[in-house]
Amino acid sequence: MEKLIREHTISNYECDRNGSIKIIGIFHLLQDMADAHAEKLNVGYTFYKQNHLAWVGRAYHLKIYSLPKIFDKVILETWPCIRTALIATRDFFIKDINGNILIAASSQWAMIDTTRMRPIKFDDFNLTYDVLPERAVESEFAKIQAPQKIDFEKRIQIREDDIDSNGHVNNCVYPMWTMETFDEQFKKNFILDEMEINFKKPVFKQDDVVTAKIQKNSETDFTISIGTPEKEAALVKATFKKQN
Repeated sequence: MEKLIREHTISNYECDRNGSIKIIGIFHLLQDMADAHAEKLNVGYTFYKQNHLAWVGRAYHLKIYSLPKIFDKVILETWPCIRTALIATRDFFIKDINGNILIAASSQWAMIDTTRMRPIKFDDFNLTYDVLPERAVESEFAKIQAPQKIDFEKRIQIREDDIDSNGHVNNCVYPMWTMETFDEQFKKNFILDEMEINFKKPVFKQDDVVTAKIQKNSETDFTISIGTPEKEAALVKATFKKQN
């Protein structure tokens, strides 16, 4: 098994007002790499559309060491590192041009039958590919406990652009919503250090309103529940560090 490795230059549209890559920009890069590598391994878009299947994200664990900035050249790496009967784990690095790790991430995926909306066993569809047992983040994807108290919350309307080709809110949108729950003053003083996401139930409808409910565990540690009145869509644990 060889990693998929690409060079990428951080674009203006991927960056925030400070010139650093946005959280959704990070997740777009990870998802693009995952899609490209899955296609190369013959388990990507072409395969799953022909077989009425879809990859669905179960969890992410992201660690940020340093945020790349506008026009920085970075090296993107991804590889599948674990595969069980039902679950696939894929890891990522974003490195600077000298090979220093800027961002590390691990992700967990399942394949579903889109006609029955049920998970499938990989062996049933001969989903075989090698894995590289290297980890970018030694994550066990621990279950995140829902907030027990709500310190503040934010209502967010689902936009057309949030819906992807599978017909539901794309995984990349949830970390963006998470960051939008924090006010500008907080984000002037703190930057994201680590984020864990458990995806629960997909949200489908444009113009629906989701609510992010936030529990403040400490000055820099938060648990966030994102969902509609009918369903919990995602649970997020976000840890911040002071700006330099």
